[in-house]
Amino acid sequence: MDDLPPADLRLDLDRNRFMIWRRPLVIDGEVRACPTCESYRDLAILATQGRVWLRCSAGHVTPEPRLDIAWYNRHCGPTDATFDTLEEGLSEYGL
Repeated sequence: MDDLPPADLRLDLDRNRFMIWRRPLVIDGEVRACPTCESYRDLAILATQGRVWLRCSAGHVTPEPRLDIAWYNRHCGPTDATFDTLEEGLSEYGL
């Protein structure tokens, strides 16, 4: 399967991006929860430097090696806003 979306809409690896994942995130049949607080909803999925990280609403950040930039590109949809900092963006989404 091709890496979607089209090349002109794909993640720029030199820029930090994130999306909010409101529902439980299921990876390999397992609901992914924060290893610190066990939160499993309203995760920020961060993509930076070619890796994917998860940030729970309590602010714990953990790498997710089972997800890659191709997965991020397939699930992110179009960007509807840009923010100077991650905290500014998360605040805009109420996290």
